[in-house]
Amino acid sequence: MSVMSIRIDDQKRRTLKILASIQGKSMGGILSELIDEYIETNKNDLPLTQDSKMLMKLSESSFGEWDNDEDEIYNDL
Repeated sequence: MSVMSIRIDDQKRRTLKILASIQGKSMGGILSELIDEYIETNKNDLPLTQDSKMLMKLSESSFGEWDNDEDEIYNDL
């Protein structure tokens, strides 16, 4: 399993934490559910190929924001 770090507004984080607590869920669990839902809804947008190199090339521009010194600590995870 991989680790993902996201930046969100402090107020959003507090609200998410409160809602998660009320629902008896973890913040990570809620985010995981939302990601699963997003993937299920949008998976038809993926090219019809099993070529992972091609998929990585198509998504390369999305990862540009992660290429910074502050997040370098996560490179080895």
